[in-house]
Amino acid sequence: MSETTARTLILSLSLIFALKIVCFVLAYLTIRMGYLLLASGAKGEFKFSGNFGGVTADLASASPGLLFVLLAVLLAAYAIGVSKVATVDERSGPSHVAAPGGPLPPPPATDVSTR
Repeated sequence: MSETTARTLILSLSLIFALKIVCFVLAYLTIRMGYLLLASGAKGEFKFSGNFGGVTADLASASPGLLFVLLAVLLAAYAIGVSKVATVDERSGPSHVAAPGGPLPPPPATDVSTR
């Protein structure tokens, strides 16, 4: 593995790791806000429903703190379950990193000869 390929792979994995850390921090802050709303006794009337993959969930007339806790748990589950693929294609040279949708097109050819 060349040095450029290793650097590209490390950068890709670092960005994936950063995405997960940001999701966990946001989930923590949202859970904390939900706890503070629950502890202060905030009340609210709302109806929250969702449909994902044939599964329907309804949450109605609960405290806003519970809604924030529920949303934070979903955010944390996304951070754990998201699958990001980082693939490096060494055959096409160090400047071509394969994206999840396929390899990137080669750069246009340039002629640098001087006359």
